[in-house]
Amino acid sequence: MSRLSQAAACALLVVAVSSCSNPTSTTPTTVAATITDTFSGTLAQGSSAAWNFTVGGSGTITITLVALAPQSTITMGVGIGSPGTSGCSITSSQENVRVGSPIQGTLNAGAYCIALYDLGNMTAANTYTLTVLHP
Repeated sequence: MSRLSQAAACALLVVAVSSCSNPTSTTPTTVAATITDTFSGTLAQGSSAAWNFTVGGSGTITITLVALAPQSTITMGVGIGSPGTSGCSITSSQENVRVGSPIQGTLNAGAYCIALYDLGNMTAANTYTLTVLHP
């Protein structure tokens, strides 16, 4: 074999070896879909409203009072609990909820209910929109 042939064969071998590599194995990351439940209506002075929702997997829940009118600056109560035959059995609540201030927590998969209630701050009926983001 001539020197030129040897050099070409050696160059070809270097290119072939360098193009071989161990493929890296990657594990796909599963991201749980986030569901947004939106609840809206009119809440009478001194009353409450409750809704049921289902969490598909364990994870973070974010509750936001998106709108309240005409009294958009007052605080409201928000509770979360278990749905039952006599309504929402609240197990955790926060009583300083303002429009646009999200509340976060962690829930396991299961059936839940959420309630919005007047703390005595309402002077008349208010329309509201409440969102619940959850897995």
